[in-house]
Amino acid sequence: MTLTDSPRAAIGGADLDALLARAAAGDCDAFVDFYDETSPRVYAVLLTLTGDADAAGSLLQGIYVEAWERMRGRSAPPCPGLEWMSLIAHRHAAGRR
Repeated sequence: MTLTDSPRAAIGGADLDALLARAAAGDCDAFVDFYDETSPRVYAVLLTLTGDADAAGSLLQGIYVEAWERMRGRSAPPCPGLEWMSLIAHRHAAGRR
């Protein structure tokens, strides 16, 4: 089992985008579900980029706060949800250097 494996069946990309659309409409539970589904993969990206588990964990929280704030008032993310989160993760990790 790797860090990105999930004990439950993975949600598809369209479903992740639907969760983000619901979150943008103010559905906090949808955002929690989005976090639960994507955070292991986003953390793995951060860990690869930083090489530091503590730094990756610290950055993870800021990435999801930014995503929550940026989703307000949108009907959908600017690109597929997991791709969008990876882009934010890369930007946060690059700013740390």
